[in-house]
Amino acid sequence: MSVPCRSSRGFILITVLFMSTLILSAAASLAWFARLQMRRVSGEEFAMVSRSLVEVSCLTVAGWIAGDGNEFDSAFELLYSDKIPLMLSFNEWDVFIKITPLDRLLPINGIFLPDGVTIKSEYEYPWQEIWARLGEVQTAVTLLDFLDRNTEARPGGREDDYFLNRGICHMSELLYLPEITPRMLYGEVASADAIDTFFSVYCEDKININFAPANVLSVLDAQINQGVVSSILMFRQDASITSMKDLIKVPGFPLSATAKLENIIGYRSSYFSVDMKVEHGDEERNFNIVLKRSGNTCQIINWRE
Repeated sequence: MSVPCRSSRGFILITVLFMSTLILSAAASLAWFARLQMRRVSGEEFAMVSRSLVEVSCLTVAGWIAGDGNEFDSAFELLYSDKIPLMLSFNEWDVFIKITPLDRLLPINGIFLPDGVTIKSEYEYPWQEIWARLGEVQTAVTLLDFLDRNTEARPGGREDDYFLNRGICHMSELLYLPEITPRMLYGEVASADAIDTFFSVYCEDKININFAPANVLSVLDAQINQGVVSSILMFRQDASITSMKDLIKVPGFPLSATAKLENIIGYRSSYFSVDMKVEHGDEERNFNIVLKRSGNTCQIINWRE
């Protein structure tokens, strides 16, 4: 009877160890893959439930906004105040809500008269002033040709085949015009000198003076200097501006500009940004919804998550 040599026994042992290592590695890989799949499925389930809860919450929020019968929207209303958090609970799920009235910037789609070509007289000064501050006076003329409804170039402007000749759906559509770069449109971090800090598609014809930022207030009229802007901002900290009668109480406000400004300034919003955070245990998911109020109804016009 022959006895296996030591080299054969060593080879068998090495083979067994190698196979054991492969099996253990495969088992570990399968376990890791299974955990990843479980996390993915759990994440997808959380996202799906979160979306459903946000949809339901949007119906409630739309009812709140549509039911707000005031002729003004300001941070002093409980619905739009940062001081009292809004929350909806669904068993172990919570939806935290923050509603911000928009119509705070100049309406990029509302600068023309009904003919879609002639710029409204009350927006002539703000338009020229903004582009002068941006150092793009020539771009101001070209952009009007880009947006107006006809295909005839203005003096100093031009018309190209790719021009939209219509209102825009999103501010990013301005990037179709070569003169406008992403830096011009969006600016640097915390920059007040960017196109999207002056203009928005989420505006009707008038700017809600209760939420307009300082840079927008400063371009509404040549008589509104930095002192008047500061006075408006301070006045807003203590009270809502509900009419022109309130506005002329602001120290230094130019009375001679009221007739023109009545066609620019409003006190109520049509668009609302709704930030929602869904929480369940240690998990959370954030959403931003834009609602448009029309009469006694509200509808979703933008959804981001």
